[in-house]
Amino acid sequence: MSLEKKFEKELAGGLRKETADRLREIRKRPATLKDLQEEKNMPPEYEAPHIRERIEEIKRNIFGKIFKTESFREKELLLMEILESAKKHDIKTAREDYQRKFNKILKNCPLTPEEREKYLSTEAMEKMNLDDYLILLKRLSGEAFYHVTRYGVRENTFFEHETGKSEFMDSFTPLLEDGRIKSCAATIISNREFARSVVDEETVREEKEKGKSAGEVVEKFMATYDTPYFLDRESTHFSYGRDLNRMYGGEDNYKFYFYYPAEYILQNDFYHSTRESQITIGQGYYRNRGGIEQRYNDFEIFNFGEGVPINAGILCITGDAQVDPETGSQYVIKNGKPVIDEKGEFKKPEKTISSRQYWENYFETHPDLKPSKIIYGGLYTESIDANPDLENWARSKEIHQQDEDKKQEFLDYQKKIRQALREILTNVVKEMYREFDSNA
Repeated sequence: MSLEKKFEKELAGGLRKETADRLREIRKRPATLKDLQEEKNMPPEYEAPHIRERIEEIKRNIFGKIFKTESFREKELLLMEILESAKKHDIKTAREDYQRKFNKILKNCPLTPEEREKYLSTEAMEKMNLDDYLILLKRLSGEAFYHVTRYGVRENTFFEHETGKSEFMDSFTPLLEDGRIKSCAATIISNREFARSVVDEETVREEKEKGKSAGEVVEKFMATYDTPYFLDRESTHFSYGRDLNRMYGGEDNYKFYFYYPAEYILQNDFYHSTRESQITIGQGYYRNRGGIEQRYNDFEIFNFGEGVPINAGILCITGDAQVDPETGSQYVIKNGKPVIDEKGEFKKPEKTISSRQYWENYFETHPDLKPSKIIYGGLYTESIDANPDLENWARSKEIHQQDEDKKQEFLDYQKKIRQALREILTNVVKEMYREFDSNA
């Protein structure tokens, strides 16, 4: 049974009966001249001028009625079409009224603690199909987190975040392969290639030439993890209230992001923290008292390195971008780099297909990488009202609000992760030292 049908039975039994009775009455209305003649009381819906006039005109035409003239038959047929159209219109209206009232019922029936356990677990959210997921959202607050990933030429940058500017970048398909949005630290530990990429080779070379040991160089890199912002590298970063493609994305007007309702994050022991303290979950749709748009970002979702599963959210991809059928970029890409035209701009491909078609083709070829829920377009939910229950729930999940056992678990993890990082960075730096020596 779909979640919509289940919620209808549990929450809207009276509304369902009322609507079923209403539809039954509409379908019983007379639809032919004979039906009208047998009807003792004319349905009030047929008192509309454009219907009443047609009925009266036919009744007055006794001659046409007796001899079934062509003109009479045409008028009779037209009346039947009008009556049928009126019935369809009223059936549609009844269904729309039902949906509007049902949505209101869902909005006013937040999940119980038992339902949170049932529907918001990672296992349940990963298995849930898109239709059920969208119905579930109607019983949630509307507040949500967004994680942008990149595919294509990086045009969107801001402040010091300019890594890969004007280059073709793909953090999207590796994320599909991994299946989880992980912290920087967890990715370094699990991915040797990524670990190598975060160690600046020129810095290592300079330190070696100064006579510094590999261990001393490693400690220089490790200093990053001894700051008050330890969580920066140990958390997965999300924006809150809307996606930030224009800051962190790839190509203009070509978005790739994952959507997660705030309740899912809070339900699953994901402890949240943010450096931007004026943003508070439960205060409404990305409310920002400071008025600085950057600060919708940097919600740090920490869950001891587990990462956030992509199948527990919804993948949103712009579906109407015109892209190269070979690369999926809006620009011509050769040898992994964008081609610049005579105007100094990124060259556009001559032949294109929609981005939706490209990624549908891609997932058909790579079915093992296809997320369980995809929307080709944007998904945004919103709440403009304060929600004290959600705010209190969110506050209870902050790291500094945990009991002593959980705090100790956090400190133990902090020690463990630093040691693991030190070991892998030591291997990377020693490997670079050997390469420098062999090339000398």
